[in-house]
Amino acid sequence: MLSIQLVWRLALAVVTLVILYLALIPAPPSEGLGWDKLNHAIAMAVVTVIAFRTLRPVSLRAVLLAGLYALLLGALIELLQGTLTTARSAEWGDLLADAVGVALAMPGLYLWKRKTITREC
Repeated sequence: MLSIQLVWRLALAVVTLVILYLALIPAPPSEGLGWDKLNHAIAMAVVTVIAFRTLRPVSLRAVLLAGLYALLLGALIELLQGTLTTARSAEWGDLLADAVGVALAMPGLYLWKRKTITREC
């Protein structure tokens, strides 16, 4: 039987690979949510939440590491788009949108962390 933490780690791997694939193909299959920057923000918020769920113990450090993972993924995508593709380009605005998504996810994770720690005490 799979542990819940392993399931979250598998989910993070799958989401990371899907986002990388969509970011590097010449043309995405759809417009997603209709605005590129919103797509970036939502994707990195989701990555932040899933990355947080893979980490133990639940702590402020886990919140920060999850955010860092999502930001580094966003930076990697922009780097790869700027160097490996001809149909896509690196944009500072995309990285900023990624950071906004991370920033939106982190307060909720911090509050969830506080609730979980309080419950354990």
